[in-house]
Amino acid sequence: MIYGHVDDTFRYGDKIKLNFSSNFFAWADLSGLKEHLMKHFEVVGHYPESEPSSLVKLLADHLGVPDNTVMITSGANEAIFLIAQLYKNWASIIPQPTFSAYEYACKTFDHLISYDRKNDLDAMPEDRIYWICNPNNPTGNVLLKPLMNRIIRQNPRYLYVVDQSFADYTLQPMLKPSEMVDCYNMMLIGSLSKKYCIPGLRLGYIFSSPIIIDRLRQIRQPWTVNAMAIEAGKYLLTNNPQMIPDLEGYLSEAQRLRQELTDIEGIRVLKSDTNFMLVLIDFAETWELKQWLINNYGILIRDASDFRGLDNHYFRIVARTKEDDNQLVAAIREFKKWKEDNP
Repeated sequence: MIYGHVDDTFRYGDKIKLNFSSNFFAWADLSGLKEHLMKHFEVVGHYPESEPSSLVKLLADHLGVPDNTVMITSGANEAIFLIAQLYKNWASIIPQPTFSAYEYACKTFDHLISYDRKNDLDAMPEDRIYWICNPNNPTGNVLLKPLMNRIIRQNPRYLYVVDQSFADYTLQPMLKPSEMVDCYNMMLIGSLSKKYCIPGLRLGYIFSSPIIIDRLRQIRQPWTVNAMAIEAGKYLLTNNPQMIPDLEGYLSEAQRLRQELTDIEGIRVLKSDTNFMLVLIDFAETWELKQWLINNYGILIRDASDFRGLDNHYFRIVARTKEDDNQLVAAIREFKKWKEDNP
C-alpha cells in the first residue's frame, strides 16, 4: 500500500496550521468550479460514462492531438499502475530518488527493477521501460526538453514513461503532446488534478500512440473516473482558469525560501526548478524536526526518508506565502537552537 507519497495532514486532526508538505498551490480560486458543480450535482445520481469519451475529446482538443492518443485516468496514480500492468514482467529502470508509485506499481506486476546503477543496466533485458519524473518529485529538478526529446527519439528500442504531473509548476519548457504524435515509444502522464489544484477529484491522463492507448483501455476497469470528476474536467478544460495567477512570482518566492534555509548552518537545499524542494538537515533526524514543528507551531513538512536513496535527514517542503515561509525559517532556526541547548 502507498501511504507516504501524499501529505499526512489527516493524522494530526486540527493541529496543522501551515501545511508545507503538499506540492499543490494552496490558494487556487475554485469558486467558479464549485458553482458549476453545485448546478450539476444531479450527475452523482447516475452512472458515469464507463469510458469518459466526452472528456477525452475536450482534453485532446486542449492538447492539440487526436482523440485516440489520449486516455483519462483516475489521477496520475491509475495511469502509472495501468502502464505497469500492460507491461507486466518487463524490466523497468527507475532512477532514484523519485516518486515511489513507480516502484510500487512495477513490483505489483512483477517487473525486474533497476535503480539506474550501471552494473544493473548492463545486465538488464532489452525489453525495458525508463520511468522519468519531470519535474522530479521530490527534488524539483527538471531535465531540459531538448535532452528529453533526443533521448526518447534516439532510443526507439526502449519505452519511456515521462510523468509531467508538475509541468504547471515550473517555467522550464516541457514536452508537448502535439510535438510528439510521431513518437511511438513514449507514454506521457499528465495531471489535471495538479494543473487545476483539485487533488480530491483525481483526474490524470496518458498520451501515447493509438496502439498503446487502445491496449491500455482493454485492461482498465470500467467507471474508474467518477461522474463529478468528469463534470469538473469538462468545466475546467472548457474555461481553462489560471489557478496560479503569478507563477513567476510564486517561483521567485520559492527561490527566496531556498536561500533563507541555505543560510542556516547545517541545512542544505537541493536545486529546484519548481515550487517544492528537497532539504538535508545535518543536526537532527527528520522525524524529530517534523514532530517538533507540529507540536510547537502546527507546521507540517514532508518526511522524505521513505524515498529510496534518501535517509532520515531529508525532508521536502513547498513554498507558500512570504509570511508563511518566514515562519517556517524562524521555526527551524528556533529548533536548531533548541537542539543545541538539549544535546
